[in-house]
Amino acid sequence: MGTGEGDFHRTRLTHSIEVSQIGYGLLEVLHFKKARFHKDAQDWLPARDLIEAACLAHDLGHPPFGHKGEQALHKAMLRHGGFVGNGQTLRILTKLEKYKERGKGLYPTRRLVLAVLKYPRSMETFNLDSYVKKPPKSFHQDEEGVVTWAIDGFSAADQERLIASADGKRAHHSLDCSILELADDIAYGVHDIEDIVARGLATASDVEKEIVEAFKKMIASVWMDLTRN
Repeated sequence: MGTGEGDFHRTRLTHSIEVSQIGYGLLEVLHFKKARFHKDAQDWLPARDLIEAACLAHDLGHPPFGHKGEQALHKAMLRHGGFVGNGQTLRILTKLEKYKERGKGLYPTRRLVLAVLKYPRSMETFNLDSYVKKPPKSFHQDEEGVVTWAIDGFSAADQERLIASADGKRAHHSLDCSILELADDIAYGVHDIEDIVARGLATASDVEKEIVEAFKKMIASVWMDLTRN
């Protein structure tokens, strides 16, 4: 919808801050309920600092102009391995951003790498002739070593599960990444609704009606599945 000046309009920075706050809130709920759904939850739930770091970093590699910018860069770099925003995030964290030594990135932990690894499949495994207009959901081939290091502690079977795909999309990712993605979806979903209302494209009552109807259909579908089984 375009951008403008003022407190209302979001940027990558304000969006990432909101995602980190939502991610922190989701984690607080999980910590609060941990004793009720799993006695060992404390051992595998992520630290609060890790979730905040992952949420703040999740869009670092995304260029200006959103997905259109990503597609333009991918087309320009197609002969050199292509470009994908999520892969660039991984590259910035592990190589480009200087912390102590150039070329070493910010020294992220394995768990942080896995938290931002939304698509654990190398771009090299795709036929880029089929992805001329937009890049596949993947990471850059140059970061193959980083990903291998991050999953080094997994069993061979779990490594296979992580990179498995279903219908062309990744089938699994880490718990931390699941929290990050949910926080991201909540943040930009609310942004979109606020933008629609603020720009006069729909009224608040219209949006409320659509949401209620969507929830009714979703609940009916879930109930049908439950009663069928």
